[in-house]
Amino acid sequence: MRERSVQRLAGWKLPDSGVLPLHGDEDFRWVRGAESIADRCHAIAAALALLHGAPPDRIRRALEDNGLLEYVDGPELRFLLHLEREVAMDDEQRHRTAVDISWREEALWALMWSLALVDDMAPDELCPKAPFYERLAPDMDPSRGRRNVALRPLGEIAAMLDFYYCLHWHARNAQYHGQAWDMTIAPGAVLERRHALEWLFQDVRWEDVDLAV
Repeated sequence: MRERSVQRLAGWKLPDSGVLPLHGDEDFRWVRGAESIADRCHAIAAALALLHGAPPDRIRRALEDNGLLEYVDGPELRFLLHLEREVAMDDEQRHRTAVDISWREEALWALMWSLALVDDMAPDELCPKAPFYERLAPDMDPSRGRRNVALRPLGEIAAMLDFYYCLHWHARNAQYHGQAWDMTIAPGAVLERRHALEWLFQDVRWEDVDLAV
């Protein structure tokens, strides 16, 4: 698996990240079910809809009616509460939260990739501007969401996770140590996609996922 990651990294002139620990079978013994992954997709889509001006009361009702509140992470919930005037945010906090949520679109892309609802996750391409959440929820309505979803083969997901693990390591080294990086790859997309893939194998809340490199 790591050999394949190294081969892919070479396509962007990034060297072997040989100091990174290798994944083992124990890292993949537990994996989330496809339906809970779809529910997290719906929750991310709700947060993105809020960011684009959807009425908070409609989003709240959709989350509650479809049992999705437990899949909303801390920052996303605080943003909803802020829009409902239950939590105060100053301009800086609101801006930072909005930026963080905007990058969730890349996490949504990765989760939908894991469900084989999108085809690829090339690191030098951001998710498309054309709507893609509708492939899971027609008319962006979670109540109409597909329930016949299934995970890609475990080996395929594990290999993609290892690749993004290596990419994240390179991005951090470029940021803090000035090492080589391909500027066609957005570090924010790398982080969000790795976060989503790691969440599949960690039995913790979204905001508690271990992203150490």
